[in-house]
Amino acid sequence: MSGSIVNGSTHTADVVVIGAGIVGASCAYQLADRGLSVAVLEREAAPALGSTGRSAAGVRVQFTTAPNIALSMYSLPIYRTFRERHGFEVGYRDIGYLLLVPPERWDDHMASVALQRSMGAPVEVLAPEEALHYVPMATDGLAGMTYGPWDGVIDPHMATHAWVSMGRRAGVRYHLREAVTGVRSEGDGWLVETETRTFSCEHLVNAAGTWSGRVGRLAGLEVPVRPKRIQIFLSAPIADERTYPLTIDLGTGVYLRSEGDRILFGMDTHADDGFTEGVDWGWLEEVLLAGVDRYPWWVDLGVDRQGSWWGYYGVTPDNNPVIGFNPGASRWVDACGFSGHGIMHAPATGLAVSELIADGHAHTLDVTAFRHGRFEEAGVAVEANIF
Repeated sequence: MSGSIVNGSTHTADVVVIGAGIVGASCAYQLADRGLSVAVLEREAAPALGSTGRSAAGVRVQFTTAPNIALSMYSLPIYRTFRERHGFEVGYRDIGYLLLVPPERWDDHMASVALQRSMGAPVEVLAPEEALHYVPMATDGLAGMTYGPWDGVIDPHMATHAWVSMGRRAGVRYHLREAVTGVRSEGDGWLVETETRTFSCEHLVNAAGTWSGRVGRLAGLEVPVRPKRIQIFLSAPIADERTYPLTIDLGTGVYLRSEGDRILFGMDTHADDGFTEGVDWGWLEEVLLAGVDRYPWWVDLGVDRQGSWWGYYGVTPDNNPVIGFNPGASRWVDACGFSGHGIMHAPATGLAVSELIADGHAHTLDVTAFRHGRFEEAGVAVEANIF
């Protein structure tokens, strides 16, 4: 099958990608770059309006398992040199990640630093007092810190739209305001229905993020992704002119980073609240109480309620993504469940998905650790640095 054609009322492509977030956009471009005809279906009016545009936009190499470090070691150099490679600005800023480590996690954390360094990641180990160069804080109860100078943030809208523009140049057809209402197998491929159109394809890529489980159920497939609400708070302007790195207290889960003359801050929640919408202002009090001992200046911290927001992570049972052919069907590839890491690993995921479909297997990066069947297996390494 080749070209993007309309056969009666049915649009035909080699690959249909469901979802125009950053992962879907990366997949679509890299598939088209391999010479395949690609159609992207997005229910929103523009790309990156779902979880992609509501993230804290961090990118880092500081993971604890080799498969995640490998995804980062491929992806971060792409972001760092995106303009030189592709001519688009993606808003990459190497503000760093500063991880504050309590004594009970220090030995394991140092083992992960050794693994990161063995794979080429630049990671610095700091004494508690050295962190004061980056962020004002109380250092009680900390064994030390690590700092990743490659780590930082990108602009998720800019990056997604860069891939969209590149994809369109390569022939990708974007169909916006096209929510998928049905999926069924047809011969060796798939028939995908929206309210207004039908698409026929050989391969389907499920890159619907938080909604990937719902997309799978349309075809009777199990995709182990559920929604988890995140809430990100924006402070009033602060006087400190330093740029704070994305700083995470591993003891409490409280995080912060600079955003202009303000800070973004929040804390991980383990609540399984499904597709609950809106900001829970009671959670703001929990975050402030959890962080004020580490950051005494939070006592006087103002909060911009209009600037704060909420969104979703699409999470899996072990907080790692599923990347690969769905075991329940042929020619269906899932690229979802990134549990907050989709932005940082989108370049590597797009590459892997393009190789899976064009070549039958991913060969530049080993993504077998993200296979569907791992959840029933014993002895699988579990990522500890989930933020």
